[in-house]
Amino acid sequence: MMRHTCHIILLAFILCSCTSDEPDSPDDVTAENNVYLELNQWIYSQMNRQYLWREDLPDSMKCDYSLAPREFFGSLLSGKDRFSYFTTNSNYTPPKSTRGPGFAYQQLMDLEGNTALEVLYVNSPELRTKGLRRGDYVNFIDSSDDSYSLIKLELKNGAFVESSSIIEGSRFDPFETSTVLLDSVYYDGDKRIGYLCYLKYGDKQDLERPLKRFTSNQITDLILDLRYNPGGYVSTCRFLCNCIVPPAGYYRIFQQCSYNDILSRKYLLETGDSRTYSYFEKPEETIGEGLGITLTALNIKHLYVITSSHTASASEATIICLQPYMDLTVIGEQTVGKGVGSWTISDPRFRYAIQPITMRYYNAYGISTPDEGIEPDIYMPDGYSTGKLEIGDTNERLLSVAMAKIRGDALTKTSTRSIDPENSLTPIGEPSYVTEFNQRQYNESY
Repeated sequence: MMRHTCHIILLAFILCSCTSDEPDSPDDVTAENNVYLELNQWIYSQMNRQYLWREDLPDSMKCDYSLAPREFFGSLLSGKDRFSYFTTNSNYTPPKSTRGPGFAYQQLMDLEGNTALEVLYVNSPELRTKGLRRGDYVNFIDSSDDSYSLIKLELKNGAFVESSSIIEGSRFDPFETSTVLLDSVYYDGDKRIGYLCYLKYGDKQDLERPLKRFTSNQITDLILDLRYNPGGYVSTCRFLCNCIVPPAGYYRIFQQCSYNDILSRKYLLETGDSRTYSYFEKPEETIGEGLGITLTALNIKHLYVITSSHTASASEATIICLQPYMDLTVIGEQTVGKGVGSWTISDPRFRYAIQPITMRYYNAYGISTPDEGIEPDIYMPDGYSTGKLEIGDTNERLLSVAMAKIRGDALTKTSTRSIDPENSLTPIGEPSYVTEFNQRQYNESY
C-alpha cells in the first residue's frame, strides 16, 4: 500500500484583505443590489468541491444568493452536519483577547434560580496559592481586562449562599500555559501507574517532560485523563498515540481518511488510492516524520482513558486509532461523537472564511468514532456534585475507579451508576474550557 499522509490542514488561500464593497457587518446589513453575490458564489463553489456531504447541497440555481453570507452558508449544510462553521478571517482581523481567569468552570443554577460557577480545574498557580480549589462555587463580583474579584459561595439546602471569602485574581491567556494540567506516577503494589490530565492537543513540547518522567519511572500502565479535552491538533494526537502504541503498531496505519467524490477522485489520481493514510513510526529510528519532536516509547500494554460528555474529536481519535493495537479501557461518560474533520477555506478577497466538514477518519480496521459518541466500558458520571476532590487525588472518583480497574477489582458498566449522588443543580450552557476552545480557531483541528 502506498504511504501518504492524511492532510488535515489544507488552507485554500492565505487571507490578507477583502473586497472594498463587502459590508463591515454583512449579517447586520440589508442586502441591496445583491452585494453578497460574489462571496456567496465563492462559498457555494468551495462547498461543492470540498464538503463531505456535497451530495446534500441544494441545487445551485435554487439558492438565495442575496442572503447574508453566514445565513447563506448555513442554508447549505447537510442535516447530518453538527460541526461546520462560518468564521472570520483570522489574518484579516486580529483575534480577540482570550485572556481567561486561570480556572475552568461550569455555570450552574440552583432550585431558586440563582447561578454560580463551579470550578472544574485550576491552572493558575496564583489561584492555587490563594486557595481556589476544584469543586468550589464562585461568582465574579468585579472584572477588568487584567484582573477580577471572586466571591466564594456555599450550597445550603439546594441554594447558593454567599460567604465572606474574596479572591483576587489576574487574567492570563490560557493558550500560553501548558496543555498538561497534571502528570503523576503512583505506586500500587507491583504496578507503576502514570497519570496524565491533558487539556487539549496543542503544543507537542508540553508532552515531552511528562513522557520522559513516565519512561524513567518505567510505568506499567497509563491513565490518560481526557475529561476536559475537546480536541486540537491532529499532529499532536498522532504524536501522543505514537508514544503510547506498542511495537505491534509500528509502521501500521494510525489513521485513514475518506472524502467526497471529487476529492476522492483527486487523491486516486495522485496516489492510486481514494483515501489518505498516516502511519505509526518506530521511535528508535526517527524523531517523527512530520511530527518535529522525538518520540518517547512508553512500552505499556494497557491504556485507561477517562472521558466526559465533552470529550471530543482528537481525544476520541486517540481512543479509536489505538484500539486495533492494544487493550484499552474507557472510563467515564459517553463522548461527543465527532469522527469527522475539517480545514479552513478562505480567499484573500474576502473578510470571512468557512470551516466545513471535509473528511471522516477511520482507524486501521476501518472503524470511525460513532456519531453518538464512544460508549465507556465503565460508566462513571463526572456530574456537578459537591465535594469534588482535586485532580490527581487517588480518591477522586474517576481516578480511583481507573486505579481499581488496574488492580483487578471487579467493575462493570452499571456497577458505578449509583455512585453519582443526586443534587439540585442544573448546568447552564457549555463549560468555559469548551467555549474558549471553540473561540480559538485551530486550522489543524478535528
